[in-house]
Amino acid sequence: MNCEEDPRQFFRDREHEPTSFKFKLIHESFAAIINRQLKEDDMTFSQLMLISYVWEKRNQKVTQKDISKALHIKHPTTIGLLKRLEEKEMLKVVVDPDNRKYRNIALTPKGEKFVKHNKERKRYTDSYLTEGMTTEEVTELRRLLDKVIDNMKELREETMNCDDLNKSE
Repeated sequence: MNCEEDPRQFFRDREHEPTSFKFKLIHESFAAIINRQLKEDDMTFSQLMLISYVWEKRNQKVTQKDISKALHIKHPTTIGLLKRLEEKEMLKVVVDPDNRKYRNIALTPKGEKFVKHNKERKRYTDSYLTEGMTTEEVTELRRLLDKVIDNMKELREETMNCDDLNKSE
């Protein structure tokens, strides 16, 4: 068996399988690919997301609270990620001189180098995912995926509201 073959092959009824199952398959495949790539760099997907966010905001002050909000993660999770990234010398956490209760987050040169390398990796992965699609199809795919994301957000909020109602009864 070569590395291309998956021993867990199974029959798929592409026409009738639920859309949610298609997203599950995409997520699992994507996570496996990304995690395999990141393992080479001793990084995790969560760490990548955090460091990418800091890169995108590199010309602004970035606080722990900003990161938690932007990445939709709890404050203790943010602190753990920052600690590990600081240990890896990817970023530094410094007390804000203007407001000592805030901690500002900045990339180190090592962190910047990692982000730049990963941008190349992301371009390759994106081009592979959309291989055989026209520019118009890629634009439409992105539009439809954003619509699914928005729908999921609404469904999640609806579900959370129902949970709150059930708790109060």
